[in-house]
Amino acid sequence: MMKRIAGVLVMIVIFASLAFTGCLPMGQEGSPDDAPADSTSGLMSFLPLVLIIVVFYFILIRPQSKKNKQVQQMRDSIKRGDWVTTIGGFRGRIVRIKDDVITIEVGSDKVKLDVMKWGISKIEDSGPDTKSSKKSRDEEPAETEKPKRKPKKLEAAPKKEEKTDDEKDDEE
Repeated sequence: MMKRIAGVLVMIVIFASLAFTGCLPMGQEGSPDDAPADSTSGLMSFLPLVLIIVVFYFILIRPQSKKNKQVQQMRDSIKRGDWVTTIGGFRGRIVRIKDDVITIEVGSDKVKLDVMKWGISKIEDSGPDTKSSKKSRDEEPAETEKPKRKPKKLEAAPKKEEKTDDEKDDEE
């Protein structure tokens, strides 16, 4: 998609620069005497166009093709047991790879999802269950917390014995 957009932009720039520099025939006929002067000015008018194309290549096309190549290498290096994140945000472990279809296990219920290979956005270093215990140097050390005291168990208050209806009648 990006290549199409870049191609259209380049074509628009080429057409616009040719139209404004006078290289396209606009119905004006020059005399045969100024033909050599027009040819050199025509060649010089292509210089900005060439510079624009070079800039487009180095700013748009080349970085995008590098990124696409890196993503393709990442997707080709996927193997069983890797933890991945899909474009849709699902995180899971790869259990099977078959051509362009990858089966991943998601969640604690171990639900299996079939995902196309192009749907993998990145490979994770470790699964969601493992957390690194190392702190970065920038973090300040946490204050030492006092251990929380357990609340004292309250003794159960003696239960009042309720009198049954018969006993109440006897008292009266």
